[in-house]
Amino acid sequence: MKRVLCELGELRGLWRAALALVALCAPFPAHALSAESGMQGMAMTALESAKSGLAERIQDLRMASSEVGRISEALAAAVLGGEGVRALTYLLILILVGCGAEWLYWTYASAPLRVIKATRAVSRRHAARLALRRMVLLGAGLLLFAVATIATSAAFTWPAGVHAAVVAATFAVVVVRLAWMAVDLIIVPGPAHRAPQRLVPLLQGQVHWAAACVLGVALALAIGGFVPALIEPIAGARHVAGALRVLAASLTAALLVSTLLLLSRRSNRGEKGDSGARRRLPQFPRAIVVVLLVVAVYGLWLLGAETAAAIAAIVSIVIALQLVSRVLVFYFWEAEIAADAEAAEARTGAEVIDPSLAPSIVLSVARFIIVLLGLGACALVLNAPMSDMAKSPHVLVRLGFELLGVAALALFAHVAWIVIRTTIDHRLERIGPINAGDPHGEPSPNARLLTLLPLLRTTAAVSILVMMVLSSLWALGIEITPLLAGAGVIGLALGFGAQALVRDIIAGIFYLAEDVFRVGEYIESGTTTKGTVERITLRTVALRHHNGPLHFVPYGALGTVRNNSRDWVIDKFNLPLPIDADSEKIRKMIKKIGIAMLDDPEVGHMLREPLKGKLYRIDPGVKIFRCKFETAPGNQFDVRAQAFKRIEAELKAMGVKFADGVQTVVVERPPLLMDAGTAQA
Repeated sequence: MKRVLCELGELRGLWRAALALVALCAPFPAHALSAESGMQGMAMTALESAKSGLAERIQDLRMASSEVGRISEALAAAVLGGEGVRALTYLLILILVGCGAEWLYWTYASAPLRVIKATRAVSRRHAARLALRRMVLLGAGLLLFAVATIATSAAFTWPAGVHAAVVAATFAVVVVRLAWMAVDLIIVPGPAHRAPQRLVPLLQGQVHWAAACVLGVALALAIGGFVPALIEPIAGARHVAGALRVLAASLTAALLVSTLLLLSRRSNRGEKGDSGARRRLPQFPRAIVVVLLVVAVYGLWLLGAETAAAIAAIVSIVIALQLVSRVLVFYFWEAEIAADAEAAEARTGAEVIDPSLAPSIVLSVARFIIVLLGLGACALVLNAPMSDMAKSPHVLVRLGFELLGVAALALFAHVAWIVIRTTIDHRLERIGPINAGDPHGEPSPNARLLTLLPLLRTTAAVSILVMMVLSSLWALGIEITPLLAGAGVIGLALGFGAQALVRDIIAGIFYLAEDVFRVGEYIESGTTTKGTVERITLRTVALRHHNGPLHFVPYGALGTVRNNSRDWVIDKFNLPLPIDADSEKIRKMIKKIGIAMLDDPEVGHMLREPLKGKLYRIDPGVKIFRCKFETAPGNQFDVRAQAFKRIEAELKAMGVKFADGVQTVVVERPPLLMDAGTAQA
C-alpha cells in the first residue's frame, strides 16, 4: 500500500486534470449545496436516473429477441430481392477495389517491409524505431484500403441505409486491423526469440493474454460502436441496438478485468521466482485499483450515466497511464541504467540507480501530454468547443486555462531542473578521487569542480523555483511588479539588519572566485582554526580538524587563509650527531639515502626533490645537520618517517650514534693552588 501511495504521489499532473475538469463541467447550483433539501433532492434525482437507466438496459435485453426475428426476416427478403442482389454485387466490387489497391501498394512496399523485419534490433529504442517504420508502412496500406473502399462506394447508388452500413463496416474493419497492428508491433506475440522487439515490459506467459484482450476489446468496441448505429435507424430495432451495446460493454469490462487479474497474478509469480530466497514485504497490487476503476466505469454506463462513464473512463485511462508511465519509459533505457548502476556500485560500493537525463525528460513530457490528451478528450465528450471556452467569461473556465498555463510552466521548469541536476550529478560522479590528478599525489583540478558544482546546483534550484513562482503568478493574472518592489525594499532592510550575514556571503563569493581553497584541502584560518575542508555552503566552510572535531567557520571570520595543500611542501628536520662525526661523510651518506629514496617505487613518486643535508651549526659537544626534501602536500610525514628509518640504519652501520646531549668538561687545577696546598702539607 505504501508503494502505491508513493507512486500516486508522483502523479504531478493529475490535480491539474481535476481542476480543469471542474472548469469544463457546469458548476453545481448554489442552493443545491447550501440546503440539506437540495442535497437530498440531487441524491434522489441521481437515484431515479440510475434506476430508469438500468430498467432501460434490462428492457432492451428482454425485447431484443423478438426484434431479431423481424430483422432476420426483413434481411432475407431484401437479399433475395433485386435491391439486395445489387447491394451484394456492389459490396463485392468494393472489397475487390480496396484489396486490389492495397495489393498494388504492397507490390512496391513489401521489399522495405522485409528489410525492416530482417533487421535485428540492438536495443529497445532501436526496436521502437523499427516498429515505427513498420507502422508507417502498414498504416499507409490500411489507409489506402479505407480511402479506396469509401471513395468507390460513393460512385454507386445504394438502397436506403446500405451506404451508411458499408461505410460503418469499413471503419469497423479499420479499427480491428489497427488493433492487430498495435498487438503485432507493441506486444509482439510469438516465440521467446522475438522478445527483444517487444515494446512493453511483459513476461512471455503474459503476451498471449494481453494480445487476446486487446483484440477482443477492439472487436467488442467496433461492434458496439458501429453496428447499433446502423440497426436502429435502418431496421427500427432500438432494443436490438441497446442489447448489442450492453453485450459489447459487458464483454469489454469482462475482458479487461480478467486480463488485469491474470497478468497481475503471473507478474507476482515471476517476481517471487526472480527474488529467490529473499523475502519481500507484501505489496498492494496496482491491478486491483485499475480493476475497480473499470468496474466503476461499467457501472456508471449500465446505470445510464453515459457522459459520466465516458469522463470516468478517460480519467481512469489517465491514472493507469500515469501509474505505468515510469515503467514504460525507463523500460527503453533499462540496459543503460543497469550499466550506470553497476559502475556506481563499483566506485562507491553501494547500490546506486541514477537514471540518465533522457528518460527523466521523456517521462515528464509524457506525463504532461497524457494529462493534456485526457483534458481534450473530456472536452470532446462534453461537446465543449475549445475556442468558445477560451473566450468564456466564466471564472472557473478561465481559471482552468490559467492553470494549464501554470502546468506548462511547471513542465518547463521541471525539465530545466532535471537537465541541470542530472548534468551536475553525472559530472560529480565522473570526478575521481581528490588526490588522483597528479602522479605525485597533488589535488587534481577537479577538486575545484567538486567545490563549486554543489553550490551551482543549489543556486540553480533556488533560481528556477523563484522564476517559476513569479511566472506562475504572472500567468494567473497577478501583478508581480509590486511584489518585486516590495521584495527589493524588504531585501534592503534585511541587508542593513543582517550585515554579518551579507559580509559572510560576499566574502565567500570572493574566496571561491579567487580559488583560495577547495574541498579536501587542509587550511589554517586567521582565527587559529585549521582542518580539512569537508563542505562548503553559501555562508560557512566546514573544517575537519585532524583530531576529529568539525568546525563551521563563517567566511567573514576566516581572515588570512593558509593553504597547506597546494603545489609543494619543503620539509626540514635536524640531526644531532656527536662532535667527532665526520661532516663530509655524513653529508654524502644523506645524499646517498636521498637518491635511493628517489629510486624506490614506494617513496619516489612522493618526492619532487631528493633528500639533502649539510652541517647547520655546532653547539658545545653537538653537531647539528639540517636535512630537507620537497614533496607534494600531505606526503611529507611518510617521507620523513622513511628518511629517519634509513638514516638510523646507515648511522648504525657506520658506528655513529646520535648525540646524547651530555657534555664532558675537563677542568685543570691551577699551579698556584697546588703549591699552596703542598706548603701546608
